[in-house]
Amino acid sequence: MNDYYVKSPPISFEKIYQSSTCKTPIVFILSPGADPFSDVQKLVETVGLGMNKFKFLALGQGMGEQAKQYIEGGAMRGHWVMLQNCHLLISWLKTLEVIYDNITKPDKAFRLWLTTAPTDKFPLGILQKSLKVVTEPPDGLGQNIKQTYSKLSEDVFLACPKIEFKPMLYVLSFFHAVI
Repeated sequence: MNDYYVKSPPISFEKIYQSSTCKTPIVFILSPGADPFSDVQKLVETVGLGMNKFKFLALGQGMGEQAKQYIEGGAMRGHWVMLQNCHLLISWLKTLEVIYDNITKPDKAFRLWLTTAPTDKFPLGILQKSLKVVTEPPDGLGQNIKQTYSKLSEDVFLACPKIEFKPMLYVLSFFHAVI
């Protein structure tokens, strides 16, 4: 193995959010098995947006019109819109680019989250404007456990006074890493 290879740190969704704007789409280029949906959902709660302002849609055949409505409505009302599996509707992505370019004055709270498998067919215009996040699966058992722990706050560790809680949390993290 290359001695200079450095494993990237776990993704901080709060930092991604802080780096984004209402005019900057956030594109997740996914590795197999990665799904940022639950992390974005937790972020909605953390920033206090409210789940009623979080619209999500798994793209597939015939979903283009609904996605358009979510984006246009979200831009006006300050919603977050997450379109998953953009690679499954490549033919519609040019339309997505036009829809996004036509949004002139989005609400400051608006965010567009996109997920895609790696593809060379993703519109360059969207990629140039976007904040790109590449997900990688953790490399090995130790990194996997570390990634799980990175998602836990200190409050989680202090939440239970039982002495068995922390070892059980470790065992659960270990089990999750193995699975």
